[in-house]
Amino acid sequence: MSSPSTSWRSVNDRRPVRHRLSLVPKASSSDNTASAFGVSQRILITGSTRGLGFELARSFLARGDKVFVTSRDAAKVSDAVATLRETFGNDSVAGLEADVSKAASVEAMANACVDAFGGVDVWINNAGSNGYKYDNLEEADPSVLEEVVLTNSLGSLLCTRQAIKTMRKTSGRGHIFNMEGAGSDGSATRKFAAYGHTKAGMAQLSKTMAEELKDIPIGVHTISPGMVFTELISSGRYAFGSQGRLFVNALAEPADSTAELIVEKLKEATESPDSVNRTIAIKILTPDVALRKMFGRFVLGENKDRYYPEAD
Repeated sequence: MSSPSTSWRSVNDRRPVRHRLSLVPKASSSDNTASAFGVSQRILITGSTRGLGFELARSFLARGDKVFVTSRDAAKVSDAVATLRETFGNDSVAGLEADVSKAASVEAMANACVDAFGGVDVWINNAGSNGYKYDNLEEADPSVLEEVVLTNSLGSLLCTRQAIKTMRKTSGRGHIFNMEGAGSDGSATRKFAAYGHTKAGMAQLSKTMAEELKDIPIGVHTISPGMVFTELISSGRYAFGSQGRLFVNALAEPADSTAELIVEKLKEATESPDSVNRTIAIKILTPDVALRKMFGRFVLGENKDRYYPEAD
C-alpha cells in the first residue's frame, strides 16, 4: 500500500482473545510434497481474513499449499475458513483467532498451526494497523498510537520470535516474511507518523535476524506490496485531497492481483533449499513500475478517477 509519495494503510481492532477456533483436523508432519506449481508449503498468514491477507491465502491455496488464517476476530476467522474450504477443501485450510500483540496468543496460534499441518514452512506477518486515522502527530489519539505500535512493531517482533521457535522445534528450517509499507524507505509519512515509524524497522529487523540466525536455516525477509486498494486504503481518501486520490487511482492495484504477484515471487524465491540462507526482499511497486504508472496517468490519461473522483 505504499507509494513514492502518498500511502494509506491497514487496521485491526484490539480485543481480548479467546482461543476457541481449531478449524481443521490434525494433519501428519510429513515432508513437503510436490504440487502442480512446485513444492507444497505450509503457510501461516496473520491478518488474513480480509484484504491482501485473504487474497494471499487464496493464491497460496490455488497453488496447492496449506494455509492457516488468523485475525483478532473469531467470527471473521470462522467465515474466512469456511469460504476457503468451499473451494479448496477441509484439509488445506485451518485457522484460529489470535492477537499478535500478545505473546501467549501468538504461541497458541503457532501451536494450532502445528496441530493442523505438522509445522510451518512460510510465516507471513501481514497483520498491521493505522487505526483508520490520519492526523498530524500532535493531534493523534494516544490510543490509536498504541494500537499501531502494538500491532505493527510488537506484533512483528513477537510473531518473528515465535515463528523461529516453532520452526526450530518442527522441521528446523523455514521462511518468515514481514510486511513493509509507507515509511520503510525512510520517507515521511505525514498524517500517519506512527505507521511509518513502525514500518521503518522491518528492513532493520531482517538484517538483525540474518546475524542472529546465520548458522540456522531460517530466513527473515520482507515483502513490499506497494499500494493495494482495499477498504483499508479507502479510509484515507479525504485526508490528502485531490492529489492523494490521484496517486491512489494511478498506483493502487486490487488485492487479488497484488497477492498473485507476491505469491508467484515468494514461491520462486523459496523453492531452493538454499534459499533459507539468503535474505529475500520481494518488491511489487518498484521505481520503474511506479514511473510507468505515473506516465500512463499524466501523459496517456490512464486510470483517471479509477477508484475515486480526483476533483475536490
